[in-house]
Amino acid sequence: MTKSTFNYESSLQRGLEHVSGHAQAIDDLAENIEYFIEKKGNYIFCLKMIKAYTEANCMMSWFRDHDLLAFKQWAYMAAKLNRMVIQYKPYDWFPAYEHLYALLSDNEAIISWYKQHRLPYLIESEIKDRDNPKQPAFHGYQALLALNGQWDELRQRCEQILSMEIKKDRKYLIDHQFYLALANGDKTGMEGVLTELTSPKIAKVRNIEQAFGFTENFIATHAVIYAKIAWRWGYQLEIDTPWIPKDWLPIQALDNYPEPWEFLKEFDLFTPFEGEWKEWSPRHELISRLVIN
Repeated sequence: MTKSTFNYESSLQRGLEHVSGHAQAIDDLAENIEYFIEKKGNYIFCLKMIKAYTEANCMMSWFRDHDLLAFKQWAYMAAKLNRMVIQYKPYDWFPAYEHLYALLSDNEAIISWYKQHRLPYLIESEIKDRDNPKQPAFHGYQALLALNGQWDELRQRCEQILSMEIKKDRKYLIDHQFYLALANGDKTGMEGVLTELTSPKIAKVRNIEQAFGFTENFIATHAVIYAKIAWRWGYQLEIDTPWIPKDWLPIQALDNYPEPWEFLKEFDLFTPFEGEWKEWSPRHELISRLVIN
């Protein structure tokens, strides 16, 4: 057994122990659903707690049960609940990792909504940061360019940041190497970057971030996102690492995505934003498949 495999197996066990309790928190789930429906207390917090329950079950349905169907259903619910949270503050920070569960679901409607959601990068206070390679917003905006196939702009931004001397957040430079390979259609280059990104040396740093509580012991979150984006554009990447589950990569939507709670069914994914943000609302008629068969 190699050292990297041993490390992953140990990490997997830690993940199962940590996430299983959140996936089984039925009493907390019922209470938060009741509070959200009746708008008791902080209903945005209640939504986030329900979302956490779906994220935990998404991970457990695969890493414990090996059930790809259930995995995609839970991923869809997690992505939709996050979409409901965004409704209340559509201008909030929208980093690349927000796309994870939508992409894992393979549901075209919700992926379309996420790739259209650019408002956080278009408000006046964020435009400079979006185009400043030394700011986190620069990194987050790259995912939207990649999802929408804006290759010329993506390539230019990658070349810009990779030619600079970056001291802060140097650990993210490898992400722009991936985006550059994607923009250039370089399948071998993409595979090489993801192999490096999931190597023991880098994974132990990049897998652990504040937002990765349910995923850090199971997957390399950004690497999975990038692999899914590449597959959506027809690049069937082959990366030999447990940090990117191979069964997750093919783009195969479910026949339907059941929603177990009435409040979830009642929420229209393409509900317009309110007030001054309405014009920035993603639109249902712009749903399109990015898959190249």
